[in-house]
This record gives sequence, C-alpha cells and structure tokens, in this order.
Amino acid sequence: MPANATGRPWLSILIPVYNVLPYLEDCLLSVFSQTGDGGGIELILLDDRSTDGSADLAEALIARHGGGARLLRHADNRGLSAARNSMIEEAGGDYVWFLDSDDAILPGAIAALRDIVGSCRPDVVLCDYVRDDGKICATFDGPARQFQLGTEALVAGVFARRRLHAWSRVWKREVLDGVRFPEGVYFEGMATIPRLMLNARSYYYAAQPWIYYRSRPGSILAEIRADFDYRRNDELADALAGFREDLIRAIPDVSMETRRLVALFLAREYVKLAKRLMRVHRRQRSLHLLRGDLNRYREKMEGASPLPFAQIAARHARDGQMVRWAALRFFMALSQRSGRLIRKPAI
Repeated sequence: MPANATGRPWLSILIPVYNVLPYLEDCLLSVFSQTGDGGGIELILLDDRSTDGSADLAEALIARHGGGARLLRHADNRGLSAARNSMIEEAGGDYVWFLDSDDAILPGAIAALRDIVGSCRPDVVLCDYVRDDGKICATFDGPARQFQLGTEALVAGVFARRRLHAWSRVWKREVLDGVRFPEGVYFEGMATIPRLMLNARSYYYAAQPWIYYRSRPGSILAEIRADFDYRRNDELADALAGFREDLIRAIPDVSMETRRLVALFLAREYVKLAKRLMRVHRRQRSLHLLRGDLNRYREKMEGASPLPFAQIAARHARDGQMVRWAALRFFMALSQRSGRLIRKPAI
C-alpha cells in the first residue's frame, strides 16, 4: 500500500528508547530490514534521557540505515507513557504500531500488514507473538484472517486471551483520538488498550506471530512477581478503574458473556495479586493487615468489574474449575473483616 493521496506515510512505527543498549540494534534492524527506502513508512524513536548510550546507538543506526527514521528526545526522563504520547503527536501515518525497543518485528510482518491494510482498512489489526523461549502466544479468541465488524466481539476476543499489551496490535490513527497513555504509572497498556478497543468498529486478526517478545529481568512484570511493591500493585488494581462504565456507555446492550470475560480477567488478576500479598504477610505474621489489604484491592478491582466476583466464582464451580473456585472464594472470604469460612458448592 503506497503513501496516501496527501503524501503522508501509511504506517508510523513508534519506539520508545530508554537504557536498552543490549537490545536496541536487533530491534531497529528488524524494522530497517523490512522498510527498505521507506515505502510509505515512518519510524519515530524517542529517547527518554537514556544514560547507557542507547541514544548514540540509535543515531548511528538511523544514519546508516534509516531513510524515514528520526530520533526525538525528552529533556527529562518522563516514562514510557509520556514517550508514547509524544510520539503519537508527531506521527503522521494512517496506522500506528507501538513497538518496544527490547522486542523485534519478525520477518515478513510489515508486508503482511501492508496487504491487510490495503485490502480492507480495519480500525485495528491484531497479531500474535513468539516469546524468547520459542512459545507462540495467541492474542485473540475469534475469527482469523478475515475482516470483521463489531466492537463487542473485539473486546470479548481480546479479554478472552488476557493480552492487553500495546505492541501486538496496529491501530488506525483515528482510533487514538481522545485516548492517551496515563503518564507516571505502571500498567499503562492495561489502562489504555481496552479504551482503544471501545473506539474501534472493525478489526482483522492476522493469527500470525509478528513480534519477537523478549523477557528480561528488569521488566515491570518480572519485578512485580519477585516482591510486593505497593505502588505497582495499587496501579495494577486501578488500571481498569471506570472501565465498567466505559464499556456500558460504548455498548449499551453488552452481552453477559462479554461482561463475564472482562470480570474473569479482573478476578484472576485479583487472585494473582492476593497470592503475592499473602506471601508478604505470611512472613510478617499480620493476618489483620492482610485482610485489610485484600479488602482494599478487592474493592478496587471488583469495582471495575461488570459482574460481581461471586458470579465468577460460581461459574468456576459450574465449569468444574475447582482450583480457581477455591482460590477466588478463599481470598474473597479472607478479605471480609469476619474472615468467614467457605463451603464447597453442591454441583
């Protein structure tokens, strides 16, 4: 697909750069190898005050390879969300693809995207990814390799797979109107991607891995799993605050199944958070404080849910998922000040 009639690029690839020196060359070469002399594609990088030489390497690689590439800079370190937001304002492409600088675009991905966009121009194109351990991860549960209409089907299919990261989907520029990544917080993708889906009216699921995803020790998820950081877990619990209202506003007749999928996502995140919290309080032997924290996090996350967590637990029981039922009911009971015991349901 060539640049549009106004001469703008058809695709903007946006890459934030902050202290990623060991990975940056692989990332940029994966893009340059597929863009050639540009071909209607612009590459925008933003250095967020790196201290490890990442910006110098980016400049050198752009000078060597980068026809349609440019490097922006923040005067101060402002974080991932601010970097993405600044690049959105600079982007001129009909479509926008967020790429993390420690990942890479797999060979053939941009050509496949060009074919899809050229044939049907969906509001969002979804792809899969392959992890550095070789596992291919699907990001959508629904029809593949065909143009589809429907915001609710998009929301349901994404929440069914529980993948709310920014880089496994490519957005038509208009979908970003009125939505930006929240600055100064973790889990910005979880807070933003569901709202972008509510802006989309059509989609195409490529069902192919286009991204090579690298797990690295210093990532947010790696750190939050290693210990309990209240700030990060608070921001995780708050990421979907208000989404229940946004969902109903965008889809007034949203189905019970879609509500269940969103609620299931939140309930499972609550259980994972509760398990991390319990490890901390077990060491501190502070049951009273544990109950208070569990109650506070439950109020945050169940408050964003389209269904009560009790309904999710009941569905686990009906489906024979007794481990999930027991975990959710245990933490729900423990979050009560009385610490009421739970009974196994009759099924």
